[in-house]
Parts: sequence; structure tokens; C-alpha cells
Amino acid sequence: MASERPEFDFGSVVPLYEQAADYIQARIESGALQPGDRFPDMRKLAEDWGIAYQTVRRAMRELQERGLVVSRVGKGTFVKERK
Repeated sequence: MASERPEFDFGSVVPLYEQAADYIQARIESGALQPGDRFPDMRKLAEDWGIAYQTVRRAMRELQERGLVVSRVGKGTFVKERK
């Protein structure tokens, strides 16, 4: 997950958090990320992707709202099981 760096368009009108969320959603839908897969630490993702930690946090919150990920305190953020 962290080894692949998305191509962000820093000049786009689409906010970076939305670009990050769309990237992760596409990886989930393609099967590259499976239910139960754990995401790296958000600070690590931010560092690897060259974006702010708060941007990654907001992207994860967006993905939670879309019903694609779940966060567990002390455990991490995971791809949500599909029903």
C-alpha cells in the first residue's frame, strides 16, 4: 500500500484529501486492497505520499463516510468487510 505513491494534482480544484480518498477507493474496487487489509500509520502514509498528515486524516474520514474503511482505536484503519 505505502510503496505505491499516487499521482496528486496539486493545482487541481479537487482537494488533495478527495484525490487521496478516490485513489484508495479505486484500489479497493479493483481488488488491490482486500477487506481486512490494514493501512499503514497515517503519518507514514503522509510522509510516503508527500502530503500533510491532516490531509491523510481527512481522506480516511471521507472513506469512513463512504463506508469503505473502519478505524479501531489502538488497532488502526482497515478496509471494511463488504456485505
